[in-house]
Amino acid sequence: MVRPESAKLSFVGSIPTRTSILFLLAGALWGLEPEAILEAALNVQRELRPKLQPYLGQEDIRYFQVMASGRRKQTGWETYDVFEGARGPAYRLVARNGKPVKPGGPARRGERARMAFPVEDLRHNHTLSLRGEATLLGRRCWVLEAMLDPSAPDIVDRARGMTASDATLWIDQETFWILKLEARLRRFWANFAEGSLVTREALFHDGLPLTSLIRLRLLSPADRDGRRIVRETEQSYSRYRRFGAESTIEFSPVQ
Repeated sequence: MVRPESAKLSFVGSIPTRTSILFLLAGALWGLEPEAILEAALNVQRELRPKLQPYLGQEDIRYFQVMASGRRKQTGWETYDVFEGARGPAYRLVARNGKPVKPGGPARRGERARMAFPVEDLRHNHTLSLRGEATLLGRRCWVLEAMLDPSAPDIVDRARGMTASDATLWIDQETFWILKLEARLRRFWANFAEGSLVTREALFHDGLPLTSLIRLRLLSPADRDGRRIVRETEQSYSRYRRFGAESTIEFSPVQ
């Protein structure tokens, strides 16, 4: 595994996809608009998904409650096997608080309603702007800002967090890979208050951008005294390994 802090030393680049080449040529001629950058990133993301399916990784999820003093108290730790299936990520619980669990054991809390922030939803009801450029993992990136329109409809769906969020994306200028994502809730959604924050970061493994870390800082609505419950979750990913062409990975769906 290549850790994020050393990726800039070991990543030597990749052959741009057909989509990225077309958009680079278009950008040279007319200048790239933020909508074109987002569309290119979404196209490349779809092209990338089959290349990620041979990889199995380990997901460690640590749950914290933040005290009034700011100190964090860990309330749980779960470990999963995870891989990118044809319909999205699939998970298998393998340990709880560092202790192995039997195959087919109970799913993690909230697994039936896993939260998601799909970038596709930024196409609608958001105003896009190009905030500038930055270097991430040794790669030159566009920094794309998406601001939620105040008139956007409320969508009560835990798999569509972007419909209630502003977002910032760090997009590789050569490959159009999304190397980092930050979503900030602008309104109450899924029982969490405005100001809740989600970030997702990538690492390079075998020249591909695989998920490295997901952080969630979730705020409860304020009580009568203005106090909130703050919960944080850190999902770290490691031990990525690739299976052979004849291998298949099959997980039973969560019941």
